[in-house]
Amino acid sequence: MTTAVVIEDDDDIRRLLEVVLTQAGYTVTGAADGAAGLAAIGAQPPTLALVDVGLPDMEGYEVVRRARPQVAGHIVMLSARSEAADARKGLEAGADEYLTKPFRPRLLRQQLDEILSRPVKAAEG
Repeated sequence: MTTAVVIEDDDDIRRLLEVVLTQAGYTVTGAADGAAGLAAIGAQPPTLALVDVGLPDMEGYEVVRRARPQVAGHIVMLSARSEAADARKGLEAGADEYLTKPFRPRLLRQQLDEILSRPVKAAEG
């Protein structure tokens, strides 16, 4: 089963991501904050995790650091923060890729397909 967890505090964006991933064949779980997202990942480690940087309870970088050892699949950060330093922090935290908002759903799906064709980043530890 191909599963995804979307950790995004903006309800509209989270629902849009859920639709895009469902149409791509994923079983999707959505979470509005880092704690709920980590709980979802712990309950069923996903094939793909999409993580926003700006979450209400913790930064997405911390979510990625905590999730990486549990996620055998890909972790992609999706954020409005577009500075190179933000992307570097995401990759250093353990994300496989850092994409920026706003996004076009069709292009995002193409980017995710390309990311998923690559090897998964190994957990450091």
